[in-house]
Amino acid sequence: MNIGEGSARRQGLPLWNLAFRAGFLAAGVFAVAAMLRWLYWMAVPESWNYSISPNWWHAHEMVFGFAMPVVAGFLLSAVATWTGIPGTRGRRLQALFGLWLLARGLLWLAPQHLLWAWLAEMLFLALLSYELGSRVWATRQWRNLLFLPVLLILAVLDTISFSNADDPQLTTRLFYGTVWMITVLVVIIGGRVIPLFTGNRLGFKITPLPPGFDYLAIGITALIGLVTAFTPWPDSATWLRPLCLTGAFIHLYRLYRWQGWKTFAIPLLWSMHLSYLCIPLAMLGLALTGNDPIAGKNIMHLLAVGTIGGMIISMMSRVSLGHTGRPLEVPNYLAWAFALVLLAAVIRALLPLAAPPLTPWAWQLSALLWMIAFSAFLWRYLPILTRPRVDNKAG
Repeated sequence: MNIGEGSARRQGLPLWNLAFRAGFLAAGVFAVAAMLRWLYWMAVPESWNYSISPNWWHAHEMVFGFAMPVVAGFLLSAVATWTGIPGTRGRRLQALFGLWLLARGLLWLAPQHLLWAWLAEMLFLALLSYELGSRVWATRQWRNLLFLPVLLILAVLDTISFSNADDPQLTTRLFYGTVWMITVLVVIIGGRVIPLFTGNRLGFKITPLPPGFDYLAIGITALIGLVTAFTPWPDSATWLRPLCLTGAFIHLYRLYRWQGWKTFAIPLLWSMHLSYLCIPLAMLGLALTGNDPIAGKNIMHLLAVGTIGGMIISMMSRVSLGHTGRPLEVPNYLAWAFALVLLAAVIRALLPLAAPPLTPWAWQLSALLWMIAFSAFLWRYLPILTRPRVDNKAG
């Protein structure tokens, strides 16, 4: 999937030529900075003197601070290729990520102004939806409108979480729902690019699944998210167990068709397959833990860290190389970075279940592994994202 535009190089700073550059760089920096702040709070709890709880901030910023700039960067760059309409760039792109940055700054430095942070976030989501939707609508590419309902649901969940920030039980469910909605985006995009990248690299064509099966994978994942967000935990367990078992089977079959076992010599591929594997594993875990909210909270980190974090670092690495004209290879330390994110997911999700007294240690170790991994990403990709393409094309 080429998300470059193929015309002559644009004038101005390369960072603002296409959205993937600013979005990926913002996510990489925030991944390290936010986790460092989280670690500091765990070490010095009295340092948190804000009007919002640290748990609310941590859960909210995992999605809207870390994942959303990647979503924006990928979608607004990809839609230029899908539609042939020039991508968002320059001042419009600066305005978009300026709104994202304003929301982060308010929640970090002035959380008493929740209304302004919410407004900045809604404007960010609205502008993202407009930039994406207007291009898709102009070319009548109806299947790509599928992203807009997901963005709308994220905006609704975000709004309810802001207005109920003092209700930890409700906001916990809402944030689980937002994690599932980002997972829906992984299911959509991953279903398109993972078999494509795998087949292209290994030299064979992976036969696509029927569109109905892919829509079933998307739909059941979204349904799990909606049930999780809007149904209280004891009641939702009745629905979640059959939904999660069915969803796990669907996603495992999808992975089987993509032949991931052939990719273990290629970090840019195995990292995507293993990150996607965390989806059915999380579903199975939630089906098994049933009504236990503590176990469910731990299992959700297989999605938050393993699926979202793992897919983001591998997709950012692949896209940044391919669409700046560089070979699709990563140094060994980045392969280790991919593995560290997945290891952080396993430690954070499973160690507290296996040895509850080690729970604080699991939190801290997984956070440290996460920071090391994304620091390695920044070391490699900061110069790539801020410099022109090596082939002098736009992008």
